[in-house]
Amino acid sequence: MILRKGLLTIIIQSFQLVALVGITILVTRVTGAQGRGIYTLVGTVAIVAAMITTLGISWAGIHYIGKRLFPLADVVSTLLTVSFASSAVALAGLTAAYFIFQNSYFHEVSMAQAVIMLALTALLQLTTTSASIVLGMNRPLHYAVISMIQLVVALVIQVVLAAAGYLTATSALIALTVGAATSAGFALVLVAREVPLRLGLDSKILRTFLGFGIRGYTANLMMFLNYRLDALIVNGLRGAASVGYYSIATAMAETLWYGANAFALVMFPHVSSLDRKEADRITPVVCRNTVFLTLIGAVVMFVVSRQLILIVFGSGMTPALHPLWLLLPGIVTLSVAKVISSYLSGIGKPIYSTYIAAATLVLTIALDLLLIPPYGINGAAIASSIVYTCTAVASVLFFRFESGAGLMETLVVRPEDFVRYRRVFDSTVRRLFALSAARS
Repeated sequence: MILRKGLLTIIIQSFQLVALVGITILVTRVTGAQGRGIYTLVGTVAIVAAMITTLGISWAGIHYIGKRLFPLADVVSTLLTVSFASSAVALAGLTAAYFIFQNSYFHEVSMAQAVIMLALTALLQLTTTSASIVLGMNRPLHYAVISMIQLVVALVIQVVLAAAGYLTATSALIALTVGAATSAGFALVLVAREVPLRLGLDSKILRTFLGFGIRGYTANLMMFLNYRLDALIVNGLRGAASVGYYSIATAMAETLWYGANAFALVMFPHVSSLDRKEADRITPVVCRNTVFLTLIGAVVMFVVSRQLILIVFGSGMTPALHPLWLLLPGIVTLSVAKVISSYLSGIGKPIYSTYIAAATLVLTIALDLLLIPPYGINGAAIASSIVYTCTAVASVLFFRFESGAGLMETLVVRPEDFVRYRRVFDSTVRRLFALSAARS
């Protein structure tokens, strides 16, 4: 079940990947490293601002909707109300931060781009909340479509703007914001099919979600900062152009996470609905196959990356090559941590992820401040790979403590897994052909 849903999710996310690659190529080609850097900076700050104010309540909703402990209508109304309140706080804080640091950290961000950043923050907040509800209802495929829509819509608009000669960092950000609005609207339509959309606050639900969510919130926020803090620090120390180069390296490297993200996405709600013995049994299978597939992707990426950058982005973006190579080891090791994190959350123990994220965030800051000044974006990549590997080691140790699974069982692919690949692939293909035949 998990492997099949994971494969279908990967298929859907492949369209998302195509859109993301298209956006990356288009924005970089037309606006250069500087424009790409501004685009990345504004988007990253918007995501961070949205995440900081959520307090993990939407994330807790995934767990409790799966448990069916509260009426869905009351959960939805509470989550939407909290989302709007959180957005107001995020916008107020972000506005203050921009005006305070307008002449320093944000000196390359125009007023128009700052306004877009505010709109994007609010829309991302709403999308996250409504998408979490959909995922809580154990619909990972619909959840994947929600994420895909934002990028596909943004890409289409950016292509039109580029063809008309109007694509800039600012107009590209407007396209991304329109995509976020479309994604949020689609997610709300999916939720509205199950329960009426209304605002309201159930204090019991709020307290329960906060109690569970604040632990996972802390972990998720700190883990996201582990992924993106390096780019924010690069902007402060080296400027937007360096962010542009580094964003190309991270974008290319992180395409290898699509498989791991798909399986982790399916794991969380699925593990929440399983008994503990079954969850302990299936998680090592998913872990070792995720690591294996990511490793294959990393080897291929290493071999083709130089020519890929030259062909796709042009010779002007070759400074992204070495950071990409330096990121690949960490990309492989962290893939197992992504799956284990979903397992730990699914069994109701996200506190482990919080411990790991807190420790590695401190390590991230220390390594970034140590390595970025002398080595630039290469130093940022080295720091990330070290942090990702430490995260994976700690995750495996906690997983062994909870499940008793062995290292080889968790990390090394087995012959029977290749038989499973064939079976799952054949089943998925038959299902896709059956759906196609039924629609025709």
